[in-house]
Amino acid sequence: MNGTTLRHVFNEVAPKESILELSDTLGVVERVRKLDLVALVWSTVLSSGSDDSGRLIDVKTRYEDEADVEVVRGSFYAWFDEALAMLMTALTNEALKKVWALPPYLKKALVGVDDWIAMDSETVTLRPALADAFPATSTPAGLKIHKLYSLGRGSMVGFEITPAREHDAPRLKIDESWRGLGLIVDLGYASFQLIRDCQRYGVELIIRLKSGWKPRLLRSVVDGELIEVLGEPELVGLLDAEADELTGAEADVDVVFGRGKDRVEVRLVGVPGDEHYHWCLTTLPRATHAPSLICELYRTRWEIELDNRRDKGAARLDQIRATTVSSVMTLIHASLLRTILANMVVYHDLQDRPPTRPPLHSFAVALAMCGLGHRLQEALRDDCPHRWEKLARGIRSRGHDPNWRSRPSPLDRLRGTTAPPGRPKRSRLRDCGPEARPYRRAA
Repeated sequence: MNGTTLRHVFNEVAPKESILELSDTLGVVERVRKLDLVALVWSTVLSSGSDDSGRLIDVKTRYEDEADVEVVRGSFYAWFDEALAMLMTALTNEALKKVWALPPYLKKALVGVDDWIAMDSETVTLRPALADAFPATSTPAGLKIHKLYSLGRGSMVGFEITPAREHDAPRLKIDESWRGLGLIVDLGYASFQLIRDCQRYGVELIIRLKSGWKPRLLRSVVDGELIEVLGEPELVGLLDAEADELTGAEADVDVVFGRGKDRVEVRLVGVPGDEHYHWCLTTLPRATHAPSLICELYRTRWEIELDNRRDKGAARLDQIRATTVSSVMTLIHASLLRTILANMVVYHDLQDRPPTRPPLHSFAVALAMCGLGHRLQEALRDDCPHRWEKLARGIRSRGHDPNWRSRPSPLDRLRGTTAPPGRPKRSRLRDCGPEARPYRRAA
């Protein structure tokens, strides 16, 4: 990643022309004279806030430094109205379209589908004053962000905001637009209807076996051959068996759930764990995906959990103390935009990264963007190439993944971007193997 790439990412996500054009359409700057809208948008996106001061005060301080003007607090809060919330929503939607237009980075074990999509939700606790607009269950007020996360693009590609008491499953609707994609979800979305929809629309599904489901055996793989089983016996005893009782072998069978119109057939695979087997249901074919590969693919669902952590830990999605719906929605979309920015920087860096250099870590990049927020806004205002190059070096030094060699993620292992052999410390160059010689300097 260099300064040109960094500049491209920031101008692609929220370009000045789009901000001004949308503001004219939505009437954001109507009868407001002191408002520098571009500075306000970027101050809201790049400001972190804290437990003591709060995000809005941090945005106000940064905006006054950037716009070189002092604003009364009441007037500043009045800017966070419905029009500004609609502007931030539109900017987020436009950014997601640009993310979806990127070619997915799928290598080796990840190929076979157009892209792998994970879905999950994250909950944001709000002030009790917003209980009528966003009712919750365990707290007076809260909202849920239902996210679609692309593993190939390393970023969120779709979302929906609902009150916190809404259930997750109804938000996942499989239709023709999903054809050719792969779907990885947790048990919150598990249903027989989901399996049928994925089979109908050609979606490759991976999901854990839900507790309480009672599969009946149809066919079993024995010595590489698929053997029909008569009587459809239940597999409850097999599923509860300990790992050593099955001699550590992988399990691969066809099972059936339900009866009559509710009947659904699907593939069930299992791999031994420390104590019990790990079972997954999938629509992937046996010819290309072994049970171990399917369970490893399911582990990549953790990427959306990490993205939720970036939203809350780096973009401060959990630090929203506003008491109006418009302010809440503005800050929500500002946090999502900052995470999208960090993910896009990592995506572009991954394209031209040499194999010996650690990749960028999205969480570290998002934190680096907070620390470099003032300098980023100066670069956006001046558009000086030297500033962008300096910022790119700063983000690179602060945002690399320190655990890449010792603990590569399941996604790194599947796409083959793990660490190469380390440089031998005590071996001479002529004693090194050919795969390690590039990392050993001659004396």
